[in-house]
Amino acid sequence: MTGKLKRNKILLDEKDKLLDNYYLLNHWLEIKNLGKSVSMYFEWKGYKNIAIYGMAELANRLMEDLEDSPIRVIYGVDRDVSCTISRIRDVYDISEELPKADVIVVTPFYAYENIKHQLEKKVNYPIVSLEEVVWSV
Repeated sequence: MTGKLKRNKILLDEKDKLLDNYYLLNHWLEIKNLGKSVSMYFEWKGYKNIAIYGMAELANRLMEDLEDSPIRVIYGVDRDVSCTISRIRDVYDISEELPKADVIVVTPFYAYENIKHQLEKKVNYPIVSLEEVVWSV
């Protein structure tokens, strides 16, 4: 693949990620406007203590949505802890041993399958994508 074709593919991939984020956030706002919260998903599933993978903007929105709910975010996980912008206090590198949680929510849902595969080597509890959580409410 030539340099120009490679750059174009990267730009298209980024455009797809942004569009996917737009649709997810738009649906999330629709849920909020109906007086609902993604906490409903966790309550339906019986998850009380969750971990979040991906310490960027979507992790912050998830934490904000869960603030006044019975769902607790007990820690975060990222592949590069030094670059996190999340407000989660306890953040683990994916290479570290991870504490027990009821579920891990993967916020970079466009890379869910790859991240899930990595996490399955470390934990034996459910791993879900933020996309599944939001679209299930």
